[in-house]
Amino acid sequence: MKGLIAVLAVAVVALLAYNYVHTGRVALIPSSLSRDEQALQRIEERFDTARRQFEAAGRAAGVAGADTTADAEAARRDIEKADADLAALSAHLGGALKAQADRLRTEIEAFRDEMR
Repeated sequence: MKGLIAVLAVAVVALLAYNYVHTGRVALIPSSLSRDEQALQRIEERFDTARRQFEAAGRAAGVAGADTTADAEAARRDIEKADADLAALSAHLGGALKAQADRLRTEIEAFRDEMR
């Protein structure tokens, strides 16, 4: 009996983790995301990746003294692309998605100010 409960608990945790990785939400049953939600999620992921790349380039330049201007420039271009895609997507969003897009735009602007 204990073994069965342990297996069920592991299965539930695995399902929650799988859904979180794929949808960004903690849920037992995955909900399908609309196209706009998927696009917004991809833009946010692109921005997060570019931010990490830019920060890593800064650390590498500071620690090793290596020339990381190409990495930083690539990250800057990715951030600009994410911002342009967000602007295009925001034009037809409404409600909660519009609020989420506005929050992401604020994050992008704040990071852009940090880059300068």
